[in-house]
Amino acid sequence: MDARLRRIAAKLAPVRDLLGRTHSIREESHRVLLGPPMPESRVVAFEEQYGIRLPPCYRSFLTTIGNGGIGPGAGLLHLDDWDYVVLGAPIRPDHLSTPFPLSPTDPAPGPDWYHAFGPAWLDDDDAEPYPGTIALTTRGCSLYTLLVVTGPARGRVVDVNLEFDVDAPSFTHDTDFLDWYERWLDQTGNGMHSAPPDVALRDDEPPMAAILRDASDPALREVAARGLGRAPILTPAVRSLLGAAAVGDPAPEVRRTAVIMLGRRPTPSDDDVLVRALTDASADVREAALQALAGRGSALQQTAGSDRSPARVRLGSPPLPARSTLET
Repeated sequence: MDARLRRIAAKLAPVRDLLGRTHSIREESHRVLLGPPMPESRVVAFEEQYGIRLPPCYRSFLTTIGNGGIGPGAGLLHLDDWDYVVLGAPIRPDHLSTPFPLSPTDPAPGPDWYHAFGPAWLDDDDAEPYPGTIALTTRGCSLYTLLVVTGPARGRVVDVNLEFDVDAPSFTHDTDFLDWYERWLDQTGNGMHSAPPDVALRDDEPPMAAILRDASDPALREVAARGLGRAPILTPAVRSLLGAAAVGDPAPEVRRTAVIMLGRRPTPSDDDVLVRALTDASADVREAALQALAGRGSALQQTAGSDRSPARVRLGSPPLPARSTLET
């Protein structure tokens, strides 16, 4: 077993435990379990039937780690469900051996991106969607994630929308299936269930605290704030870091997330930060602060009668000038 497979195997148990405690509908759908590994003989039979060779990383996962179950989206599909995305269309024998024509090195797709599949592709009711791919998971409604098994992008993971005239296929930045799956394990283990698909935080990257404090990308800082706030215990150091982000981060989405994370389990030490957030330039941040303070009467009474009173801060009103010290 290579190093990545060993890492993935080690990370699966704690992620299973974490998801087992959350009881969300999505996690119930794959029951936080992974199917048993697929015998080599069955993998070979599948490959011979369709005239392909599965990408090495996915193949090694199937035969070593498991086949279907816990994973991104609604969970990994079993290899036998590879045609899940076809949705009842007639399947040609050469569907998997026909190259998927797109590549991550292609120019940004234009409105006629589907011409790469043939000019009549969208007009043919019997056309098979996305040849040369197998379905990895469904992400809800018409959204799916596929693995390219034949074509210039063989081994890459691609997100697609079966509403073909809405979105062109979009390759993830992951180099292969194992990279994609391990990224999901890392993000889920860090409490980042809703991380944007183009944000990758791995165990070997800087700690989330350093990312929140130092990263130049606000999307990374926002994900780090959410991950820190979902920790089972908010240490004083984490509260201090979230507080600094709540009132000092230049991006309003980061300030809002930091306020929300503090407001989930507020302590008296957070009151000053939450009250200061009531005068934020962003209405979204002010709303989050009001909601966080709703159950903390002491903090509201503390500022009653002052020009920073929540009674005088309306969601649609401009913020009052900041002051160097909080009036009491």
